Amino acid sequence: MQISRRTLFRHSAAALTGGVLASGGRLLAAPMNQPIGFQCFEILEYLNKDWEGTWKKMAGFGYSFVDLVTFSPRQPNIVNLTAKEIRKGIEGGGLFVENGHYSYKDFTESFGPTMEKAHDLGLKSMVCSPGPRRKTADDWKWMADQLNVIGAKTQKEGYLLGYHNHEIEFVPVDGQVPFDILTAGTDPKLVKFQIDVGNLTFGGGDPVACLMRYADRCFSLHAKDFVKGKASVPVGEGNLDWPKIFAVAAKAGIRSYVAEVGAYGVATLNGDPLEPSKLDVLESFRLSAVFLKNYKA
Repeated sequence: MQISRRTLFRHSAAALTGGVLASGGRLLAAPMNQPIGFQCFEILEYLNKDWEGTWKKMAGFGYSFVDLVTFSPRQPNIVNLTAKEIRKGIEGGGLFVENGHYSYKDFTESFGPTMEKAHDLGLKSMVCSPGPRRKTADDWKWMADQLNVIGAKTQKEGYLLGYHNHEIEFVPVDGQVPFDILTAGTDPKLVKFQIDVGNLTFGGGDPVACLMRYADRCFSLHAKDFVKGKASVPVGEGNLDWPKIFAVAAKAGIRSYVAEVGAYGVATLNGDPLEPSKLDVLESFRLSAVFLKNYKA
């Protein structure tokens, strides 16, 4: 059953007053009883303008941890911060770092410095983005092989290696689904997956079926909602079947839940324009936190 935000608010008073508290007084996500994180890519511009205040604002919404991405020259005020400075800012805002996203080149061309940053940040896991080859089935098989190599190296450093999907992993190529190729070609002991259920849906996949099939391969879930024709919506305001998704995720033992509100782009895979969101990104994150904190099965 899909739960509307209106229904959610009618029944949320008890959750707000009697919910299970996380460290620092933030409510845990129900029914998973896990802290809620957020993907920070969408707030980089806010961090560039107000480094300390933005972290505190996200913590104030009820988030507990950060799913970190690499900063770019487009954020000149923060791009040169050291890993220790980044960690200090995050923890000073009342948050902690759970996971870090790194490029394929970070792992293959600058592994040592990347690991040094990971240790300084206090990461628990690391995610590798796709490599340059991803046009054919053989390219995806190559990517699976690369992930095994990288996973063996990060494991020696004490880190779980994950892979975060976008829509492309669920668009068939050469008669095969790339995500199936990746799961079949990677060693479960070396590589896990951070399932983004919104990207998965945008690419034509079924999030519930995917989670059921690959339950033992997933360590984290990006809670990103989806409405056909719209670029982005807050979590809980879209069409995804969260009761089923969360039930399967809980059964699979997923312990990392990350809110994401990033746009799917400006057009569908068929080229049809997507309606941009009228909400400020921070407001979208706030609404998403309300839904996730007070969700009831």
